[in-house]
Amino acid sequence: MTGTQVNKSYVLVLPKLKRDSDVKSSDTPGKWEAQPAKAFQDVASSLDYQAPGEMKSVSSVPTMWARPLSMEMALHNPYYPIRDKMVQQWQGMLAAVALAEVRRFPITAQFLDLGLEKDQNPFARSLYELLPDPVNALYALETKNPWQDIYIFLWYGILVGLTTPSTIVAPSEEGKWNGLPWWNKLTGQLESPQPHLNVSEKALLWRWLENLRGILGDTSYEGQAEAIDAIGGLLDDFQNSLGPRPMDQGLSLSNNPQFFGVAINRGVLEGINRPVKAEAQSSWVRLVPSKNKGQVKPLLIIDQNISSAWGKPPQDIWIHEEQTLASLQIQDLREKKITWPDVEWKESKDLFMEEFRFVDQEDALPGAFLPPGTKLIFQGKSITPLIPINPILLDYFTPEDLIAKVEFAQINSSDGPQVRVTLDLPLSGMKDDPRQPQNYRISKDYPIEDKNALPEVPVLEVWPNFLADGWRSYYAFYYDAEFGEDTFQVFLPEAKDRHPFIDGRGAYQITHLEEFPSFIECQDSSGSPIGLILLKSPEKIRLGERWKVGVDFGTSFTNIYVNSNGLSEPLKLENLHLKVTEVLTETRRPVLFEYFVPESFIPTDKPLPLSSVLTTRGKPNKTENLDFPIIDGRIYIPDRNRFEPLRGWIETDLKWKNYHPNKLFLKHLALHVSAVAAKEGVKQIQWCISYPTAFSRRDKNRYAKT
Repeated sequence: MTGTQVNKSYVLVLPKLKRDSDVKSSDTPGKWEAQPAKAFQDVASSLDYQAPGEMKSVSSVPTMWARPLSMEMALHNPYYPIRDKMVQQWQGMLAAVALAEVRRFPITAQFLDLGLEKDQNPFARSLYELLPDPVNALYALETKNPWQDIYIFLWYGILVGLTTPSTIVAPSEEGKWNGLPWWNKLTGQLESPQPHLNVSEKALLWRWLENLRGILGDTSYEGQAEAIDAIGGLLDDFQNSLGPRPMDQGLSLSNNPQFFGVAINRGVLEGINRPVKAEAQSSWVRLVPSKNKGQVKPLLIIDQNISSAWGKPPQDIWIHEEQTLASLQIQDLREKKITWPDVEWKESKDLFMEEFRFVDQEDALPGAFLPPGTKLIFQGKSITPLIPINPILLDYFTPEDLIAKVEFAQINSSDGPQVRVTLDLPLSGMKDDPRQPQNYRISKDYPIEDKNALPEVPVLEVWPNFLADGWRSYYAFYYDAEFGEDTFQVFLPEAKDRHPFIDGRGAYQITHLEEFPSFIECQDSSGSPIGLILLKSPEKIRLGERWKVGVDFGTSFTNIYVNSNGLSEPLKLENLHLKVTEVLTETRRPVLFEYFVPESFIPTDKPLPLSSVLTTRGKPNKTENLDFPIIDGRIYIPDRNRFEPLRGWIETDLKWKNYHPNKLFLKHLALHVSAVAAKEGVKQIQWCISYPTAFSRRDKNRYAKT
């Protein structure tokens, strides 16, 4: 290259016109000449455009109203060069307006009266002075040009189109309809919506267009007959492209008269004022519970990935009432803009806990359920996981059913060892048949980290370990073994009474329940949940037997005999504990004797008669109702080597003058005997009690009542 400057000349060339063009050039170049309104139509009809590539618009309309007038020419003139594309864009905007509520589109409208705005805004004044001639108006407005009152539509607050009296709607040429399925992001143009609609939406849109067509034909709006025929024909074509008349779908419009933020009520535009309203269908994403869970509040699982997992478009997947996966804005639920009092809902990600916590021991939870085949290794040792699942699922599944839906798989990654927790969710699906649920599988990968290891486990027991019709008295016992933050705390949501207490350096908790607990929630020192322990459901006892039980309650010893089928023998005090955690015997056994129900009575070969001794160690600090068995007081089995009768919590003088300790001792005795009897299938007990001859009538009544 040399330094010589290259001159470039540019020449503006008007588009080529057809041979039979009605457009005539001016005799004098540069001279402005008045033209009738049909001049724009003549220009559009006369253009001879055959250039390669895609054409988005025709730009030979020298006016601020170019886009709406181009849309008018395209819809009213069958010879318009890019009519087909313009019709598709028009259909796309009509569909966006019609389905705004069904799909929860972010579309709003604002009213603009140019007659008022012209005195305040120079641009509005220019628009007003250049108002198009209403030769193709579909309606008339009294004393004003119908182009004077328009509605502009916004998508996420950005202008995307407006209403016109000649085309009903006109999308802007470069409007950004982000998220609208029939907006082509590459071309920046709206397209025909049909491929993106399900059967229900096509039927709703068909009826909406039919309603609009009826309003368009109302002569009271005083529209131009030829213009009405042109737009009416396009509406008919649009309807036909959606399929035949939907016989099982009627017109269903929104209940909100100002759905778009303003009432659209100028002439035939009232036909687009209210979008369609979907008719509620049964949910596809309702969790199908275990058979024996009875009536529970429906739980909906919400996850956008269900669409791809099931191979169904999101608009086909019904969530609740009129909401589909496509229309639902999850933020509205999170912010309580939408409330569903008749159902529960969870995002699928919220069914997993944030972190994976584990006990750094092998088989640390012998009384718990773990997924079959679970084998996790950390730093060369087997570990015992706490299940990182939201406990709400236990409202819908038995522990056995839930554990069958959970899977642990150890995976290795560049960031270290991980565990993938997979959960299979049986959902109602399209068939809505609980016998044939549709599975949806979700998973989460957790790092296995040293910071989430728990070195120790607490003492954790449940008594009695059986199920029986009518049995409604269960107790759980927790002792942290003075491990503090090296172990976990517990919470039993199903508890009726909960008594936590501190004794020395140990933390304890005795919990009373009316049903056998299905799970235990493990917590950290701040009370935040860190995982679940699912408990094995014990065997269910069939009750039918009868016993006579004789109780000889003395101040020093108490004897219990059972008469079954005519044979009398001492009561067999069997072990009814569920040992949830694996703890050293020298830690576990003494604490059960001191604070809970002993696992075995001593001497084990001949536990009867029992010593008539009561312990109230760890009892609640209250002044009323001091008669709750086990929590307020329980039978104490003295160990000769450790018994200290002078301790403040030991009661040995169980005479009838000392009524409350007597009552607590007998209540626990009756509870324990009843539990042993139920375990043996006994449905009815006839109690036989002995008492001193010196008992008054009042003493006898109090004894029998206890």
